[in-house]
Amino acid sequence: MGNPAKLFLPTYFITCLSLAFAQEDSTAVDSILSVIKAQESETVSIIATVNPIEVTPTAYRFSIYPRNHPAEPYMQKLFFPDESIQIILPANILNSDTLGNVAKMEPLGDAYDLQYRMFNAASGEITLTQFDILIPADIMKLSIVDDASGDPIPNGHIRISQNGETLSTAEADSSGYTPVRIPIKRNMGEPVLLSINTDGRFPTWKGSIEVPEGDSERTVKISPIKLGTGETIYEVIDDLVPFREGPENGSAVLFLLNEGDQVVISKVAGDRLFGRVRIYLDNQNKYQNVNGWILKKHVLMKDN
Repeated sequence: MGNPAKLFLPTYFITCLSLAFAQEDSTAVDSILSVIKAQESETVSIIATVNPIEVTPTAYRFSIYPRNHPAEPYMQKLFFPDESIQIILPANILNSDTLGNVAKMEPLGDAYDLQYRMFNAASGEITLTQFDILIPADIMKLSIVDDASGDPIPNGHIRISQNGETLSTAEADSSGYTPVRIPIKRNMGEPVLLSINTDGRFPTWKGSIEVPEGDSERTVKISPIKLGTGETIYEVIDDLVPFREGPENGSAVLFLLNEGDQVVISKVAGDRLFGRVRIYLDNQNKYQNVNGWILKKHVLMKDN
């Protein structure tokens, strides 16, 4: 028989080496798992909220992509109206350029506008500015200027109507500019009535205009009313006031006036006033005075 002590020493040495290598391998594996776990935890949650305004989209297609590669989205997902809109991505795949990432919101179910938000790369949570979902519309980029000087007329109140029904309203900014949304769900075969109220600085401008599909631009030039002998300017104090062809209640309505509109009155007959309203003929590119009657209770004499 061999010496047991001689057999024990090599076996013990090999066992110790195996345990040492096993311990080193375990440490290496734990280190690798820790790195992987750390990398996996660096995610970003991109959150969007929608605000449907008098509309009911059937769903929302939400996409995230790099600004310089719009055809290569990181992720695109469909959400239904009762779902929270959230996309989770690895934080390190986002474009590190300033505002280098784009979120696109596409409401489905009608011809709604596409909306976009640009944002920076980050980890954790990114909450985007709210998406307001509006009625599908054509856009008229409107500028309002003084016909005499060419200077902008600021802060005008714009109303778009058709057959007495208000389609949309808007407010011009300090430079006389505003984009006006005109719903596509209107009678496309007829013009709309554009009304601009300047809070008495100029007479209310009215014009029958054709609105092309999509985006368009228009500049409106407003000039003051010139009064004749015995004429006085009155201001309408109510909305949807009939301006009639004759003094009788059953007389044909030429059009409806709204609060702030101005009427040049030349004759008073009891509770009825006769005068003129200046309108703009778009197809002839000129103003025209339309004579008619209005009830006295709907107007007040304007201070000079």
